[in-house]
Amino acid sequence: MISRVLRLLIVLLITVSLVGLSYASPKSDQNLSVIVEKINELRSLESLLNKKIDQLNKEKKEIEQEKKQLENEKRQIDEYVKKKKKEADEYYASIKKQADQYILQKQKELENLEKQIASVKIQKLSKIYAAAKPQAAAQALSEMDEDVAAQILVFMQARKAGAIISKMQPKKAAEIFQKYLLKKSQMKINTQ
Repeated sequence: MISRVLRLLIVLLITVSLVGLSYASPKSDQNLSVIVEKINELRSLESLLNKKIDQLNKEKKEIEQEKKQLENEKRQIDEYVKKKKKEADEYYASIKKQADQYILQKQKELENLEKQIASVKIQKLSKIYAAAKPQAAAQALSEMDEDVAAQILVFMQARKAGAIISKMQPKKAAEIFQKYLLKKSQMKINTQ
């Protein structure tokens, strides 16, 4: 595009110069030398313009090559970033899964410890109530939660538990005894 415009400009300059010289007297040698001089100037100008066009075309090719290289590098960087993001996401998912499993394991361990602590406390209470008089133990157990009372009785000898239950109000005794039997059977199943 640039070279086409420059060539048209050169042709136009030559034409204008020649038209200008055609009004001078054609018989004069001086006019002929002026025409030759003008033509030489125009050729020199055309040569300079052609060099400039070649230089601009060379620079254009270099710029296009650099552009292609930059686009290629950008594509490679984009692929690298995408790959690293995927790796990071996979690593995060793996770490999260491990953390979730660890937390779940620790929660189960905590629940087991809480059960063991509760069981130890119940066993200590069981010893305390077993050592008490049946009437006093019956009154205290009747006032607490039926499940806890039944659990305390489970850790006593059957004869001692029976003596305490016999001193309770019949309705309360029946409810606690029913839970006592259930917990006693669960305890046997768990130990097998």
